[in-house]
Amino acid sequence: MTSRAAVGRHLASYAAASVAISLPWPLLLVLAWDRYGDGPYGPLVIGLTGAARMLPYVLLSWLVGSFGDRVRRERLLAVSLSLRVLFLTGLAVALAAGQLGVAVIAAALAVAAGTPAYPCVVAAMPRLAGSGSRRATEALVTIEVGAWVVGPAIGGLMLFPATRPAIPAVAVVLTVAALFLARGVALPGPASADRRTREAVRGMFRTVRRTPVVVGALAAAGLLNFVESAAAVALLPLTREVWHQGDAGFGVATAWLGFGALAAPLLWWVHGSPRGRRSWGLVVLGLAVVFAALSPAPMSALPVLGLAGVMSVVVECAVTESIQDSVADEHRAGVLGLGDAVMVSCAMVGTLLAPLLAAALGPRLGLVVLGGACVVVVLVGVVRSRRRSNAPEVEVVEARPMAWL
Repeated sequence: MTSRAAVGRHLASYAAASVAISLPWPLLLVLAWDRYGDGPYGPLVIGLTGAARMLPYVLLSWLVGSFGDRVRRERLLAVSLSLRVLFLTGLAVALAAGQLGVAVIAAALAVAAGTPAYPCVVAAMPRLAGSGSRRATEALVTIEVGAWVVGPAIGGLMLFPATRPAIPAVAVVLTVAALFLARGVALPGPASADRRTREAVRGMFRTVRRTPVVVGALAAAGLLNFVESAAAVALLPLTREVWHQGDAGFGVATAWLGFGALAAPLLWWVHGSPRGRRSWGLVVLGLAVVFAALSPAPMSALPVLGLAGVMSVVVECAVTESIQDSVADEHRAGVLGLGDAVMVSCAMVGTLLAPLLAAALGPRLGLVVLGGACVVVVLVGVVRSRRRSNAPEVEVVEARPMAWL
């Protein structure tokens, strides 16, 4: 099999599997809202349901990312996909039996089984794709970022009564297809694959501490995921209570936010440093959230939600580029796994707080506060950074301690 064909099969496999584990979550949120939304603990239950999607990344990504630096990567990927088929099948059975709690647990376990996949595949790309590594990596990052929101977007569009029962089955079929596509296609591994996990994790943490560029990139990604995830959950009360739409309206709004991510390649002509792209991308995202919240009707808000989806890919591609350029191959998978943990932990916090914020301030004001805070944090960071760059004595103080951190 040619290198190009192998890359294509792994990209297609990763896209199908990533969409599959994201697909059921809008349905689970709607079911939780219908069952518990009017109760005293409704916002908490809904927040926990959404956070269940993120918890496996927070608990496991920083550790399992290093697996891709020390074991056979194609075997690790095959085990990951097989477990996802098993857990998504359990999800389908639980929903058919009306067991919402069991279904949420099964969906979370499917996510947990997928945590090693991204660091594993992206770390193998330089050797797998050869001279086309840069383009293949950019495609993989776009798939990773896009699937996080495109999966729920497709699931949201399937919330119509005619297609809702098929959501679990579609997730299983997509994962089986992903397993078939990746079968027999090698993923090159590092020469130091016999290192102990503890040593690999310690080396990865040392690399992060000594690389300020990586620390800044992870902070930007954490802010992005906090704002985007909180906004995605807050769309449910905004759609129902302000725009007076049903579940299908929430699905359409989620779809615009998700499918907007697929338009990010249209910005290929945008240049500038990764740090600069992160900053303006976060500002545009925050302003888009504010505009959507103030929109009197969904028709004026939907295109802006699509723009927010575009910005999510712009920012995370810039983050990944910073990590790839700043971290050696032997720790790259581990740092990418740590990045997943940081990003998704912030997304989980945003998911937990969004229902409480909407209940306390109302969905419209809550989203305005969320988007405005994002813009303020980024602008303050840019101003402080420029002040430091204009002060030579501060630059010297910052540069030297990093050598021994």
